Amino acid sequence: MAAGRIGADVRALVNAGVRVVIAHGGGDELTAWQAARNRKTTWHNGLRVTDDQTRDDAVLVFRGLVAPAVVGALQQAEVSAVGISGPDGGVVRVRQATPDLGWVGRVQMVNTRILDDLTSGGHVPVVSPLGVDGDGALYNVNGDDIAGALARATRAAALVFLTDVDGVKGADGDVLSQLDPDGAERLIQDEVIAGGMVPKVRSAIALLGDVGRVCIANGSRRHALRRALDPAGGGTQVMAEAASL
Repeated sequence: MAAGRIGADVRALVNAGVRVVIAHGGGDELTAWQAARNRKTTWHNGLRVTDDQTRDDAVLVFRGLVAPAVVGALQQAEVSAVGISGPDGGVVRVRQATPDLGWVGRVQMVNTRILDDLTSGGHVPVVSPLGVDGDGALYNVNGDDIAGALARATRAAALVFLTDVDGVKGADGDVLSQLDPDGAERLIQDEVIAGGMVPKVRSAIALLGDVGRVCIANGSRRHALRRALDPAGGGTQVMAEAASL
């Protein structure tokens, strides 16, 4: 898993005094969990519909399976990782995204107090993609949205989206080392950027100006995090205006 491969990089950052927060997803694991129990996964405009049962499954899978696996892999790398979720301490406050999607939340506010307390002590919060509304109801939240909201609220120096591909590919199939908003929109309109990469790219662009740097990189690569944080390293660097090569 990516957490195991980036563990040494996370440890090196923490040892250097860098505050690190990790947000994980779990959509594939949730789909597999439901399929194994003959539960139907329903989609609306490419997004998962979260009914009562799916919400219960999401809480169980994200907090009971995915988060412990990520925390365990990081602790194997001698990282003091601590699993939390959006509802814990009201870290991620949401409202319903749309009635069509059921218990799917849109982030409204991030309370950074718990994150600050943990990171100041050298711990690494591992945040599950769940949120809570003003009535205490739990919501499923897109993992990329959680990551972006955490990065914006903490004024992060850098945000790295770790995925299973080497970065954003251009029309020729090669990975783009740099991507700006205009170029991204053209590639989205031409369906060169498609599927799950679209929300990642749009989340990255929306963060420009609030976060120092945003990179999309392959989490399966050796030292993926270290390379992504190097402007000359791997992945796609998303920036307000791509530099001339």
